[in-house]
Amino acid sequence: MRSRRHAEKGIVATIATHTLNGYMDSSTLGIKLDVKTRDRLKTLGRKKDRATHWLIKKAIEEYLAKEELVERVRREDEIRWERYQASGEAIPNDRVVAWLDELTAGKRTSWRR
Repeated sequence: MRSRRHAEKGIVATIATHTLNGYMDSSTLGIKLDVKTRDRLKTLGRKKDRATHWLIKKAIEEYLAKEELVERVRREDEIRWERYQASGEAIPNDRVVAWLDELTAGKRTSWRR
């Protein structure tokens, strides 16, 4: 395990790397937070009976999942746009609306006819 400690204005951040059999098992990353944010984390942690570490980890995991989804959707949109530019093929709005009405009515039909 490697560890470096930095002290700044009384706040200590630790960066550590843990290895197991030479492979990265987990990594600890220190972050700088203002006192107000740190206090909010502590307060919420007490209310939820969770450690601030758990809250931070959960927030990062949820943020990454959300942003990865945004990037996947953005890439899919780029692919669709490129396909449209190459083919000129599009589905008219009235067909889309009719298809959505069928779905709403419980009819599972393909949008292609």
